[in-house]
Amino acid sequence: MTLTELSIKRPSFIVVIFSALAVLGIFSYSQLKFELLPRISQPFVMISTIYHGASPKEVETSVSKIIEDAVSGLDKISAVRTTSSEGVSFVGIEFIHSANVDIALQETQRKISEIVAKLPDGSRSPVISKFALDEIPVLRMGVTSALPDKDFYQQLKDHIQPRLSKLSGVGQVTLLGGIEREIQVNLDAQKLQAYGISLLQVTNVIQSSNLDFPVGKIKEGDKQFIVRVAGKINSICVKSNT
Repeated sequence: MTLTELSIKRPSFIVVIFSALAVLGIFSYSQLKFELLPRISQPFVMISTIYHGASPKEVETSVSKIIEDAVSGLDKISAVRTTSSEGVSFVGIEFIHSANVDIALQETQRKISEIVAKLPDGSRSPVISKFALDEIPVLRMGVTSALPDKDFYQQLKDHIQPRLSKLSGVGQVTLLGGIEREIQVNLDAQKLQAYGISLLQVTNVIQSSNLDFPVGKIKEGDKQFIVRVAGKINSICVKSNT
C-alpha cells in the first residue's frame, strides 16, 4: 500500500502521525541550544615578564627559555609562541578548542610558581592572563580633566579604575596614556668621583632605605604581635647646594 493510498483510506492515521511529528519537532526545537555569538577563538594564555635593562638575547636565555620549558608539558597545548624583546618576554600558549581556559590558566600558574626561583633576580614576577578574540574590550573611554596631568592620572588609578573593575561583567580595566608621577635622581658625576662613590652604591642605598620588613615577634600571654620596621619613604626633601 502506497502512502497516497494509505492517506486516502485512513486519513485519521496520517493526521495522528503528522501531529506526533509536529509535537516532537516543537519539543526538540525548545531543547535546542544555540548562541548568537559562539566562541570561535581558541583558548590562549599569555605570560609576560619584565626584565629591565636586559638585551633580547639575555631575555631569551634567562627568562623565555625557562618559562617555555616549564609550560611545554601542559595538557591540550596546540602551540607555544615566544617573543623576546629588550627588557620584556612574552610567552603565548595556544590550547585546543576542547580545553577549559580556566583550568588551563590554573595549571599555567602552578607551573610558573615552580620556576619563579630560577628567574634572574632583576626580573619581575611573571604576569599570566587569558586572552580570546571574542573577549576583546568593547568599551573605550576618553577622560579629560582640569587637574594637573600627574594628579589626574593618580586620581584615575586610585579611585576610578578600582570602581570600574568592580562592576558586573567587567573583566579588566586598563589605563592607556597619561603621565604617571615618578621621581628622578640626578647625580653629579664629578662629586661621585671625588667621594669615591659608584652609581651602584647610590642605587643600593635608595633601595635599602625604602623597605618594610619584619624583625621578629613578641608574645604576651595568649597574644602574639608581629614587629615590623616601617622604612618606606613617605616624603622627599630636595636640597640644592648653591
